[in-house]
Amino acid sequence: MRIFAVLILFNSLFCTAVEVSPMVLSLDPTKPQQVTYSTIHNVFNREVAFDIEIFEVDFSGPEPMFRYQENSPVWVFPPTLLLHRGESQRIQMRWVSEAPSLDKTYQISLVEQPLLNSANASEPQLTMLLNVNLIVHVHQESFLPELVVEKSLCSNYSCEITVANNGKGAARLSEYDLAIHLSHQQIASFKKQQLKASGYDVFFAPQSKQQVLIPLKDSVNAEVISPDVALSQ
Repeated sequence: MRIFAVLILFNSLFCTAVEVSPMVLSLDPTKPQQVTYSTIHNVFNREVAFDIEIFEVDFSGPEPMFRYQENSPVWVFPPTLLLHRGESQRIQMRWVSEAPSLDKTYQISLVEQPLLNSANASEPQLTMLLNVNLIVHVHQESFLPELVVEKSLCSNYSCEITVANNGKGAARLSEYDLAIHLSHQQIASFKKQQLKASGYDVFFAPQSKQQVLIPLKDSVNAEVISPDVALSQ
C-alpha cells in the first residue's frame, strides 16, 4: 500500500532541532520571476552547516523515486548555509527552465555537514548529523487533474480505494467531496477538508496511482466489493 499524504513523506526528525517554515511551497513555471521563500531557524546548541541537494520526485512507480538533479530547474539560493545558535536565514527558490509538460514535485534536501570545533579539536567528538527536506510543487493553472477510481473495497471500518490521476495537473484529496455508496441505504460521505482536519490527506501527482484508506464511522456488515465512489469538486 502506498499512501502519499501532502505534508508527509519528506520530513525528518531534524525538525526538532531546526525550525523550517513553510515546508511545502509552490512555484508557477510560467512566471520565471516568481520567487518563493522558506526560513530556516537553528535551535541547536551549536553551529550547523548544510549543503543543499535537489531531487525530482517520480510518482510513476509503486513507490516514489527521488532522482538527484545535477542541473536542477529549481534554483535555490544560497546553495550552502552556516547558522550559528539561534540564527535564522531565508532561502529562496525560483524556476529557471522551460515550463514542464505536466505538474512536477521536487524535494529540497538540507544535508548537514560536519564542523570541526576548534576549541575542542583534540577531544573525540560524536555528533549526529541529520537532514531536513522541503517540498516544492511546480504547478501550472492551465493543468487540471483527472481523477479516476479504479478499484474500491470496503470491510469492517474502512474502505481502500485506488485512484489514478490521468491528467496533467496535481490534486489533493482535501479538494474533493467524497461519497461512498455502500448499499442502497448506506452512504459514507466526507466534505472537502474534513479528512484533512483529522490529519489525513493524499497527494495525487499527474500520471500516477495512489491508495486511499478511508475510515468508516460504522462497520459494514459484510465485505463490499467495488462500491460506487464519487469524487466531486
